[in-house]
Amino acid sequence: MSFVDDVASGVEAAFKAVERATSAITSGTFTVNRDNVLAAGRIIESQADALHNLWKFSISDMRVDPPGADDVSVRMAAAWNDRLIGDDDSYKNRVKDYFMGLKKLAVQLGDTAKAYGYSEEEIAAAFGTKGA
Repeated sequence: MSFVDDVASGVEAAFKAVERATSAITSGTFTVNRDNVLAAGRIIESQADALHNLWKFSISDMRVDPPGADDVSVRMAAAWNDRLIGDDDSYKNRVKDYFMGLKKLAVQLGDTAKAYGYSEEEIAAAFGTKGA
């Protein structure tokens, strides 16, 4: 297998992992009301947690090792690693930003539940052990 094939395979595996982790999440809008705010918060928080856990255990798999010690292999691997995990806008950081956004949304839904009159205990019970 060539270096390019190795890199392509690694990138494809990383994208498939993200796709699997986010398959239950679709883009769009939903309306939150008193009747569904706790369920919405629980779902958003559970998806954020699932993606975060997958992300934590997949970071090392995103690293590209140079297939040889030659200058081109070393430099190309470094460039791919910057793009995948090192740069501020790396795929690693994009996924992190996504699940952190979901976590913030879960907190907002917890705050909304409080505004609807739910108690801290009801919110914590609905969201699980962590709460919003």
